Amino acid sequence: MTFIPEFSYPVITLLSISALCAAIILAFYDPFVRRVYRRSRACRLTVDRPAGEEPKWAAVSVIIYARGESDRLETLLPAVLTQQYEGPFEVIVVNEGDSSDVRNVISALQLANRNLYLTFTPDGARNLSRKKLALTLGIKAARYPVVVQTTADAVILSDRWLTKIMRHFGNPETGIVIGYAAPSQESLPDRIKTFDFADDSTSWLAADTGRRPFRGSELNLAYRRDLFFGNKGFSRSLNLHFGDDDIFISEIATSRNTVVELSPESIIRFSSYDMPSTLRDIAARHIFTKRFIPRKPLPRLAIGECALWILLLSATAAVLADYHNIATIVIAALLLTGPLVDMALAWRKTTAALDLRRLTLTIPWFVLIHPFRRITLSFYANTSKQKKYTWD
Repeated sequence: MTFIPEFSYPVITLLSISALCAAIILAFYDPFVRRVYRRSRACRLTVDRPAGEEPKWAAVSVIIYARGESDRLETLLPAVLTQQYEGPFEVIVVNEGDSSDVRNVISALQLANRNLYLTFTPDGARNLSRKKLALTLGIKAARYPVVVQTTADAVILSDRWLTKIMRHFGNPETGIVIGYAAPSQESLPDRIKTFDFADDSTSWLAADTGRRPFRGSELNLAYRRDLFFGNKGFSRSLNLHFGDDDIFISEIATSRNTVVELSPESIIRFSSYDMPSTLRDIAARHIFTKRFIPRKPLPRLAIGECALWILLLSATAAVLADYHNIATIVIAALLLTGPLVDMALAWRKTTAALDLRRLTLTIPWFVLIHPFRRITLSFYANTSKQKKYTWD
């Protein structure tokens, strides 16, 4: 084995391809992943006061969608009602159908909280999305100009959650605030499922932070009522069970009226008895509804994954074709190692910002196998018995 500074044309071609893929990862993929961390850091450093020239805390209606989960409402409602928010707010629970258990929980809390209300959807509603009907009823019943949407599955850990979400509405240009929800600590999935969730969350949070907002979280989402009614609510997706946090948001969100809030206090957690299945169903649901979004952002994460595969294959091929040349081995190793290290560091910061298990050494492997996991999930989304249309 010798050091030969001259290379054959095939080796030059392979190393050039490797260099191009390394550049894509370093300049295109990794900065996109870091965008979530940078936004989280900016939110942490922002002072808690309403934005705008004349700071004023906007009045807000918190709408909680429930499906009879009286036990979860017993935990969630006190956390919402005791929020340290300086502006006026009300809490509206919209339950699917009438439930005596839910009514009992609300009635007990209403004795000390006059800003708590309950409504429910009629039991006879058919051939429509009961969730969208519930949200529409809640928004119509709301008295205040801003609504915050969440569900009974939410777990609110900070009494500053509402303040963090609402501090952006002092700016009259702000129409939507995108929050984030993470799996509860006791039900956190294994490392590979954690990465899948982090990858999916980053794909829309980073896009929302940029110029192409298109999705939010049903558990942590705020917008102005006039935007809802100006868009005629969910009228363009009434034939679908879902779409209230992606199709609807893509219709009303612009780069100027949308803000992403990622401070630690603003993060909501959600619980589930079977978290892996819940995460799979959530991802499959969004894969299905994404086809109805006209302004989809460039799939930068998928492009980065393909670039990593091409980099690995081309660098390996260059070494195999010129294995007797130390220069080829060194160059190929540098082209491969640099992007992998930077990728691992980028994801470590981002998973920490998303309040998930920090991932570092396993990241390159997870990124490599993620395209195949995405294909499997897409197959599940298209073949599962999960209800998609309102006539299902």
